[in-house]
Amino acid sequence: MALPLWLFWLVAATLLGLGAALFAQTLRTRRSLQRERLANRLIDHSPQLVCVLDPNGAVRHMNGTGRHWLRVTHPEIAGRRLDEIATLGVEEPQAATLREAVAQAVGGAIVTHELTVKRPDGGAMTLELSIRAIPRTRDVAPNLLVEGRDITKRKSVEDKLHLAAAVFEQAREGFVIADRDGRVVTVNQAFCDISGYDVDELQGQQTAALGFGIGRREVRRQVRTALQTSGHWQGEVRTSRKDGSLYTCWAAITQQRDAHGAVTHYIGILNDITQFREVERNLVRLAHVDTLTDLPNRSLLADRVGQLTSVSRRDHRPFALMFMDLDQFKNINDTLGHSVGDALLSEVARRLQGSLREVDTVARLGGDEFAVLLPGADAAGAELVASKLLERLAEPCMVQGHELSMTMSIGIATYPSDGDDYEILSRNADTAMYRAKHEGKATWRFFAAGMQQRSARQLQLESALRRALERNELLLHYQPQLDGNGEQLVGVEALLRWKHPEFGFVSPAEFIPLAETSGQIVAIGEWVLRTAVAQLKAWIDAGVPPMVVAVNLSAVQFRHVGLPNVVARALSDAGLPAQYLELELTESVTANPSAAIATMDALHALGVRLSLDDFGTGYSSLSYLKRFPLHTLKIDQSFVRDIDTDPDDRAIVQAIIQMARALNLKTIAEGVETDAQHQFLRREGCDMMQGYRFCRPMDAAALEMWIAGREPLPSPNVVPMIAA
Repeated sequence: MALPLWLFWLVAATLLGLGAALFAQTLRTRRSLQRERLANRLIDHSPQLVCVLDPNGAVRHMNGTGRHWLRVTHPEIAGRRLDEIATLGVEEPQAATLREAVAQAVGGAIVTHELTVKRPDGGAMTLELSIRAIPRTRDVAPNLLVEGRDITKRKSVEDKLHLAAAVFEQAREGFVIADRDGRVVTVNQAFCDISGYDVDELQGQQTAALGFGIGRREVRRQVRTALQTSGHWQGEVRTSRKDGSLYTCWAAITQQRDAHGAVTHYIGILNDITQFREVERNLVRLAHVDTLTDLPNRSLLADRVGQLTSVSRRDHRPFALMFMDLDQFKNINDTLGHSVGDALLSEVARRLQGSLREVDTVARLGGDEFAVLLPGADAAGAELVASKLLERLAEPCMVQGHELSMTMSIGIATYPSDGDDYEILSRNADTAMYRAKHEGKATWRFFAAGMQQRSARQLQLESALRRALERNELLLHYQPQLDGNGEQLVGVEALLRWKHPEFGFVSPAEFIPLAETSGQIVAIGEWVLRTAVAQLKAWIDAGVPPMVVAVNLSAVQFRHVGLPNVVARALSDAGLPAQYLELELTESVTANPSAAIATMDALHALGVRLSLDDFGTGYSSLSYLKRFPLHTLKIDQSFVRDIDTDPDDRAIVQAIIQMARALNLKTIAEGVETDAQHQFLRREGCDMMQGYRFCRPMDAAALEMWIAGREPLPSPNVVPMIAA
């Protein structure tokens, strides 16, 4: 049966509608797939990382850029969490923070997270990830969209900026940045510390108003010129702090320009060099000024002499140069201590300065040596000044509880007659000074041409003396010492002689002071001691009746800490009993009584006899004399020489003999040359004598012959009587 026509058309219309709908759906699906493929292609070719995560954080899709950055392939990311993929070559702490960021995004937050991974080339890459949920219509957990940018360069710039900021703030130099008009934009803490201002006080202020460059016109002009020509200036300036105090800084200013060459800022760097300059000034001062006395030193004196020489040569004016050396200062230094010595030197400096004009220069050359430069002074003027200085120094002064007075030896050289430069003038003044010291001290001497020859001889002798021992040029002569009647031999005094192959016999008065000043006297003195005791032991072994050998000790030897041990070893090595050795001490050793007593006691404990030489010529204190373990006082020949004509000398000798007797000491007179002298001393009760009246000094062989030819020979019981 045929269908009704209306039904046919109804079915046909329905089928056509369904076909059209199906076609439209197919078309929409195709277009959607095309859009998705296009979107995927766009995502895959995006220069940034794009990744879709499921709610558990597993990767559903990652574009090519992401896979390239994380160094993974499609199979490697299937079903894996992002933190597992990202941790390829990444430390675990970063993975933990990434998991936390994903969890926050699942909760609805938009999270920004930084992740550092390794580049394909092995370098480090920093990614900035933005993680957020993808909205869904159904009530299900959302997927997550992850977008990542390579911020490595930006981080590098930021790190550099942070580093620059740290350097800026922590630098020891002061930094100030000003705009093109010179107004302060910012400063660092060091600048605040240097200038005394706070940051708030500085911002917006004109740098010129802050005293930068202290507003000096010439400095500002130099800065402007340098900035205009080179864009940079640096130099040393004095500027002021907030409190008004001045300081010295090394400043550098640099212009900053934009891309168009216009000045935008000025950068200033200040380095506070105040302390450096102060140290530098102190070093310069130390190089030219004596630290103890605050006087010019040798270097500054030489400079001033050089300047004065130029002026005097131009103006045809004279000047004088004095060299001065304190007399007996070493004794004070050694006996009272360096503290007293230094205080005395300061007092000498004060007195010298107070006695001269402002134009004159007083300098300390070192030790106890001073110099005075007198502009415009001729010989007569220099002589007046020398007399005035000696008089001023002779005035007693109290130094740390000690009353002291000083003398000095002065040598004078004048320009132009004695030299025309510092080297010559100083050498000649020094030569004249030593002549003054040699001729009695406490005086002055002008330089004379003949002095140079003497000075040259002293240098030659000092050099030759250093080799005298090893060349066996030293020898001993012995002078007999007899009893008061001049009959019995009681001892001999060992006297040092020097026979030089070129100079012949050199006077002890000439070479002994050289040995003391050059430090050779200790070694020479030990040789004398050993030779003398060995010779006496040889005589005794040969049958000569026992007697005493007297050996002189210089003050330098006596102060030597090892003296008692040296004496003990010499006696032991020679095999000589100590009672046959007498050590003669000069009065200068008593300047420090406590130290002298300690040394004397140590020597006395050995059994050695001690005598005080040249008694009455020095400054022995009678109160200490009775405390010294002495055996003998030796009367100086200066008192003996004129006792038959000078009542004062007779009185002095009588007083010495009487005092010695009262102190239970023996006396021996030296330099007895006439019968009248001998008879006077015998009548006054002098115990022993020596001199040309009886016998001259002679070598060991001659003395043996002299002893053998004497009649009668000394009695063996003499020594016990002397040793008592």
